[in-house]
Amino acid sequence: MEIPKVDIRSRKLIKAFIPTPTTLNHHKMGFKDEVVAAINVRLILFYSAMVGGVDTTINFITQLENSLAQCLSRFYPIAGRYNHQIRAIEYNNEGAEFVQARIQNNVKLQDMLDPKLNPGILNNLLPCGTCDAGEIIDPLLVIQATVFDCGGLTLGVSISHKVADAATLCTFLNDWAALTRGEITLESISPKFCSSEFLPPRGFLDFDPPLPRSLKHKFENEYITKRVLFSEKEISMMKEKVNGGQSYSRVQVVSAMIWKALIDVDRAKHGHPRASMLFQPVNIRGKTTPSIPNDSCGNLGGFIITECPIAQTLSMGFECLAGLLHDSIKKTIDQLGKLSSKSEELQTLVFDSFVKSETRDELVSVFPLTSWCKFPFYEVDFGLGPPVWAASSAGPVSMVTLMDGQGGFGVDAYVNLQTDDMHCFEKVFDMSEFVVE
Repeated sequence: MEIPKVDIRSRKLIKAFIPTPTTLNHHKMGFKDEVVAAINVRLILFYSAMVGGVDTTINFITQLENSLAQCLSRFYPIAGRYNHQIRAIEYNNEGAEFVQARIQNNVKLQDMLDPKLNPGILNNLLPCGTCDAGEIIDPLLVIQATVFDCGGLTLGVSISHKVADAATLCTFLNDWAALTRGEITLESISPKFCSSEFLPPRGFLDFDPPLPRSLKHKFENEYITKRVLFSEKEISMMKEKVNGGQSYSRVQVVSAMIWKALIDVDRAKHGHPRASMLFQPVNIRGKTTPSIPNDSCGNLGGFIITECPIAQTLSMGFECLAGLLHDSIKKTIDQLGKLSSKSEELQTLVFDSFVKSETRDELVSVFPLTSWCKFPFYEVDFGLGPPVWAASSAGPVSMVTLMDGQGGFGVDAYVNLQTDDMHCFEKVFDMSEFVVE
């Protein structure tokens, strides 16, 4: 499929329906908000054609704009701007940017659901790049509503990582959808931006300079994204190979399969085996005692770091890597379950995992992998029914993102690597023994 042309019809700033009180000037950022990169977290939601076709869909977009203004009154930090000079979110209600677009070349939404679709095409459905963030002029939230000739609709959402992680994005989208359906009101209890209550700031003020916009071009020229689909049957067969599937999650076995391929790529690249580490963000909401509420907003997470020593790399198969991951994840979850949500021990655990993630040994290969599986993106219903697909997008770094597959079934793995590494990945990645005919 050739890259479809997207015609931008309009851009406007949507301000909060109820302005932020003048007594609230700045959002107090937590530790993870301080140190997270000033980049955009991006997602695309696909919705089937509405009855009535294109005209009905275009009229519906006005409803989305109105409910977004109401939603921003509840999520008021998102309507502000990030001031890098003072490292704070300013509550100025400059608003979120809303883009209306129309797909050209008679491309139908169904065409985009092809499992063989080049993931790079998805960037046309997003309003801005990963690195278009961090400057005072950048909206923290940009949404692109793209209408297809068939009446289908995509919502490309880009939100600053300085104010939101994947869990926050999911909370926001479901809240916005409920407001659109008329199922909650402005008087309802609002989600709370409270990351600083659980992970107090540590004054890391010079850690997060905005990434250069040139990285956008670097990504386009030097990185490739491959989407690897794992069906439920394939995942079940993979689980059976790992201790009969006992206690192993789909994310663990898929992560292990991809980690094994990345180790093989790394060995081919350097000409010899190397020790490796897999870095996985962990959402700490709902895991402590008492727990941090799931609708708490901001960046609330640490890292799970799983190590594979060089002595084991040559003999380490997929099954053994899955075991390492399982044990590492269980250890961290058990630790979190014993900690209070506002304890110094929790703060130390998150801080130490961050320090370890930033302390790199040149002789150890590091593979970042994040999972958005189980986040209820497939519950984001604006009155059109659930999305038929929730898709990820890659950034200008080597990393892997896992998402629930189309309709919420299976796992989609978005593998983003430099061009030469991707060519090697495609040679060494082998799912043949799990392929279901």
